[in-house]
Amino acid sequence: MAQTKNTELKESILKIKFKLFIKNFKKNWALFRESKMGMFGLWVIIAFGIFGALSPVVLNILDPNIYDPVTGLDSRILSSKYITDYLSTQNLVKGIEIPTAQIWVYSFMDKGEAFKESMENLVRNSQYEIMTTYAPDALRHLLDTIADSYIPAKERMYFQNSISELVEKGIIKFSAIVSVKDIGNREKFSFQNFSELLQKIDYTTLAVALSPYKDSDEVSRVILWFRSLNRDRPEVIDDFNAKLSTEYPQEQIEEAENKVLEVARSLVSESTGQQLFVSSDSQFSEIVNNEIVGVSDLVNAAVFPLIQELLVVGYEDKEITEKLNASRFKHLVDIAKGKLSDLSRKEILEPALKKAKATLTTIEEEMKEAGVEVSYKDVEKFLEAYAGFELAKVSVDIGPETRAKLENGIRKYSEETHKSYVYELNKIFKDIAMARSMMALLLNDTNVPESYETLGSQVVKVLSDPVTSLMGYAFGGTNKLQKVISNIENSQLDDFKRLDIVEKLKNYENKEPIEAVNFLIGQGDINEEIYLRMIEEHKMHLEDTTLWDKISSETVAKMQPKKVEWDKKFAETKLVELFNRLSITNKIGVAHPLPPNRWHWLGTDPVGRDILVQLMVSTPSEFVLGVLAALITVVIGTIIGTAAAYYGGVVDVIFMRIADLMMLFPSTAFLIVLSGFMTMNLFKLAVILGLLGGFGGITLVLKAQALTIKVKPYIDAARVSGGSHGYIIFNHIIPNVMPLSFLYMMFNVTGAVFSEAVLSFFGLMKVRMSWGLMINTVWSSGYLGSGNIGAYWWMWVPAGGAITLLCSAFYFLGRGLEEIVNPRLRKR
Repeated sequence: MAQTKNTELKESILKIKFKLFIKNFKKNWALFRESKMGMFGLWVIIAFGIFGALSPVVLNILDPNIYDPVTGLDSRILSSKYITDYLSTQNLVKGIEIPTAQIWVYSFMDKGEAFKESMENLVRNSQYEIMTTYAPDALRHLLDTIADSYIPAKERMYFQNSISELVEKGIIKFSAIVSVKDIGNREKFSFQNFSELLQKIDYTTLAVALSPYKDSDEVSRVILWFRSLNRDRPEVIDDFNAKLSTEYPQEQIEEAENKVLEVARSLVSESTGQQLFVSSDSQFSEIVNNEIVGVSDLVNAAVFPLIQELLVVGYEDKEITEKLNASRFKHLVDIAKGKLSDLSRKEILEPALKKAKATLTTIEEEMKEAGVEVSYKDVEKFLEAYAGFELAKVSVDIGPETRAKLENGIRKYSEETHKSYVYELNKIFKDIAMARSMMALLLNDTNVPESYETLGSQVVKVLSDPVTSLMGYAFGGTNKLQKVISNIENSQLDDFKRLDIVEKLKNYENKEPIEAVNFLIGQGDINEEIYLRMIEEHKMHLEDTTLWDKISSETVAKMQPKKVEWDKKFAETKLVELFNRLSITNKIGVAHPLPPNRWHWLGTDPVGRDILVQLMVSTPSEFVLGVLAALITVVIGTIIGTAAAYYGGVVDVIFMRIADLMMLFPSTAFLIVLSGFMTMNLFKLAVILGLLGGFGGITLVLKAQALTIKVKPYIDAARVSGGSHGYIIFNHIIPNVMPLSFLYMMFNVTGAVFSEAVLSFFGLMKVRMSWGLMINTVWSSGYLGSGNIGAYWWMWVPAGGAITLLCSAFYFLGRGLEEIVNPRLRKR
């Protein structure tokens, strides 16, 4: 019964305290509302709180590649203003010529790397006819475009990596000796090997086999080796030279070659110290023509990188791993596993899984675009299809006869691989035909690319026609066109002072775009004759043309004439799309910082990061730092000040002298020095500021308040009734000191925010993003120098304004609370 009464008594006391709290809160709120400064500060703090709280939501909505506060660099071109106002002359000229140049490269992509090199020379020689002054880098972007857009060479680089690895692991085995000439190649056949060769075959057979190649460097080395081994028998040397110079029937030569090759290959162990090269079209052609490795080895090399991606996905979906282990590619699984990182670690698995799924999905879409629909979950079929897909890319320029020989082998290997090879190769042929159709219009010559070397610089001159035509029409009659012309005419670099482009812009003004422009927007009409000519050339050497007959007829049936209806708005939209595509693929670059616009409300910083997002993401950390540092300061200051007032004596003297010392302590300088000895993050800074502030001036103020409470009658009553020192301090003195402590907490927030801003400005804080760091970026980039402060206001005003406004808000809130805590400041 007594326990029940005690419980009821405690509950009634709690109710009374709660009612008193509500009553006092309403009373103090009414007083606080009369303070305009306090209310202003409160609303600003609430606004900042909402602003910061929205940052996770906003970041989930926005594209992280663009709007991430640290890595989100925006390279997009989203309006014509970007082209006219934010592109350098260099990027403007690139934007005019590269779109056409990318298609131009496709027009000779099946002609081989020797032809590609001749086109590079054509570009180098053309600059002397196009530029009015010496400008060695004027057409550098066209050379880069040739290197970047010549797909077979790029694909063979990746293919080479797979080939090399599988050769090293012993999966692909081959003989280093391909031709009888190779016995004179020191990298493939040593002098010791040659000595052993002569012991197994007579020199007459060797001379007959080498007779067709007697003028080659390899045979010259064979002669030197033969002389060295027979220096005591000059008559044998003369006989060998005589036989080497004799003409023999083809049958006799072939028989001799076969004998020499058989012995030579037996002397050289397979793949020992040798590498298989497929980096160039000639190297790949040699492998196919001489059957150095089989089609199955080429397929293994093609799919090997993809097996690694499937294994990553298989870590989550065990069925994929099971299918992979049951496929014809199971012998590659263990090697692929050895290249993977430790997927049991979450921080490694998650990004790897995301990348693998994205890669596999992209490949599915690319194969679907070519006409092959297969899911990566159908593992073996998917890998077989991908092999054909990749082999088509690496073999498009090795010549029709060699390419047909490869296709014949693929057809025998797998129906799925053959189908994929044909569909992808047909897609490439169609792209090449499209490119040749565009160049035929620009040059008024259907005999392309054979006519390029004859036409010379004219080929390069017309590359600027389509975009200048589109720009002249889209911007015609407006100051946008004049800005572009002025940009090029007033270029500070002679390399990009392209007066030929200026002349074209003037000539094309307000005229409907030329027909070649249609190819840049994917609406050009492919010349059917050019396409069929390529198909017939390829089919000529095939054993079975059934699939090609089917797919070529389907392709021609879809080649319907297209009519583009032009208007200025549509033309401007397509022009922006062309420049935007180049920008996001890093062919040209937007000139950051950008002023405020509809895509970046507060503009961008010097490296292209959104100012508003940086401001928003920084807000929560500033709040946490300020409140945490102030809270630590108040807790320490309240306890020490109260203890000093209550106990007095030695305790008082010690804490007061520490407080005097802290008040004289140069805290900012101390933090700068301290950051050189430790990694300074937000939590450490909050603790350090809390300690410095807690032992500082706030102790003196709270001690004075505690002294006034210590002499109150109820303190004596509590002491007489047996209350301990701790009970009196924590239940009577500190509760009465708390209003003043809370007031000083508001004032301390401003100091913490300011300190963080100073350290971040000097780059001494380990933070992802902060207001101080934003100003540091502007300063270190040189935009706060003389003459730039006003011109680039949007980069420093938001961060500086946020620091000022938040600190002011807490100060005003403190002033409003001070009128409640200090009755003498209340309005009468």
